[in-house]
Amino acid sequence: MMATYGMEHPDTYAGLWIDRDRGGVLVMGFTDDPEPHRAAVLARAPSPDDAVGMRPRPPITDPRPLGERDDVVIDVVRVRFSELEVEALREELMGSIPWEDWSDLGLDGSGYDIKRQRVTLDLVNPPEGALDEIEERVPDPSVLCVNVTRTPQPPSGPLDVIPDLDVEDPLVSCRGTPAVRYSQMIDPPSIDDIDHPAVDVLRAELDTAGGEPLPRGRWVVISIDEDFATFAALSDGGFGLASIERRGDRWIFSAHSAGPPCEPVIPLPPGLARVEVTFARSTRPEPDDTVIHLLATEWGCASGREMGDALRGPQVIETDDAVLVAFAVVPVAGGATCPGNPSTAVTIELSAPLGERVVYDGLHFPPKPLVTGVDEASMAE
Repeated sequence: MMATYGMEHPDTYAGLWIDRDRGGVLVMGFTDDPEPHRAAVLARAPSPDDAVGMRPRPPITDPRPLGERDDVVIDVVRVRFSELEVEALREELMGSIPWEDWSDLGLDGSGYDIKRQRVTLDLVNPPEGALDEIEERVPDPSVLCVNVTRTPQPPSGPLDVIPDLDVEDPLVSCRGTPAVRYSQMIDPPSIDDIDHPAVDVLRAELDTAGGEPLPRGRWVVISIDEDFATFAALSDGGFGLASIERRGDRWIFSAHSAGPPCEPVIPLPPGLARVEVTFARSTRPEPDDTVIHLLATEWGCASGREMGDALRGPQVIETDDAVLVAFAVVPVAGGATCPGNPSTAVTIELSAPLGERVVYDGLHFPPKPLVTGVDEASMAE
């Protein structure tokens, strides 16, 4: 409804956003007097003609005007630029920096920050003098907000990431969680056992009707620190996450996600990212082998690149019962697409025949036996 109303006023409409600092207030911006818009929006009831942006079209479950509903808080404010004006500013700004100059300046993307009313430029590892050059080129620097990311440098020397085998309770993480002790990850406390304002915010979100539903499962506490809390929904088929963050003296809901069940892994140092390791297809090693053929595949989005010199490792630890291997990769700096990444063939040599020892991925905890491509296919069936 609100977006449809904005589309009906293109000359003054500036956009719609959620102000989480104010507890999730829905805010609309206009360049003219906001009060008539406020009255019109609050009097508006849902219509089959509203733009909803999804198919199939969801049914109307509450026919009341927005001003009569208690499940949403709406504010209307006056801003400097409309959406049309911002797009014109962005086109003018981007015209001042040709595409062929982007890499030299460290430019990785551009956009629009609706709340700050600024065109944004995203820079990754910009060279010295890049910001001054951008300021000289753009027509009006006052409408520009520059976000600079400097990626951490990977550790120097040989890869050293497999934890001490004598440590029984190392730090681990699951996708999307901070690092916590293994004992905490496998036996986290229920939210019913924790008295904390972040838990209260999560409960309120779980009890709120409407909106995008949170993952289902038994909600537990993964981590709560001074400014951030991570919760998980445990179920047989998945591992849902919700994060609550502190803003000033208030805790507010931040984000949620859902994925497959958690497999705890050892966190990597800054500047390195995860690599999936398998046996090369049809080459599962035999007891007499002293050479093992592996495939290493970058886990994150990398625009389908070959890892090349970005691949780190292998680190190999041999014991009487096991062979542990680990790889890592220096990730792509800045944005990347996710078309799937090619595998890199790697050969490792053992100090003695494999015998009855099992080959493990040493970055899982407990260490996870390696599989081949055939094994992976059968596991997916």
